[in-house]
Amino acid sequence: MEFVSSTNEDASLNQYWYSPATIGALVDEVASNRCGARVAFLSTPSVYCSLPADARNTCYLFELDEQWASDPNFRRFDFRDRRVDEDLAGTFDAVVADPPFITADVWADYAACIRSALRDGGRVLLTTVGENEATLRDVLGNPLGEFLRKAPFMPAMRPGSGLPYQRGARAEGEADKSRRRRRRGRR
Repeated sequence: MEFVSSTNEDASLNQYWYSPATIGALVDEVASNRCGARVAFLSTPSVYCSLPADARNTCYLFELDEQWASDPNFRRFDFRDRRVDEDLAGTFDAVVADPPFITADVWADYAACIRSALRDGGRVLLTTVGENEATLRDVLGNPLGEFLRKAPFMPAMRPGSGLPYQRGARAEGEADKSRRRRRRGRR
């Protein structure tokens, strides 16, 4: 992927890129519109910047690193504020998030940001270590935590990043849960 080869990681921001295959899988999920058209990317510039330009028009990158500030849909973002900008609150169909730290307190801050960004029934796409599943259920609360499920692929970091990896997870809205129940009932 062009992003990985052309963009340096910044260890001072605990910033490490996904592998090209993981970026591709996440971009495919978002670009397919399974997440909806309007998506907030919290601390995931590698995915946002790898979206096709037409898909990026309705998406926003929330990021502390201002190297992307020239992008019209960039918003400076500090997860410790526990919210997205007021003018965008409650307007997103989905949120893609990968915090720089995977501690419970940081996930709690991100969960607050996610809830502030999502419209009712919105979806969430997260990556973290498998051991964080219970923490995510707890900090996301219901209904998001209730609908949390592991994604069918194992995300990976860019080779050489030195980070362990991570587990994909998705939290779906009530409409998604109802569709799954109906599909199972038809079998």
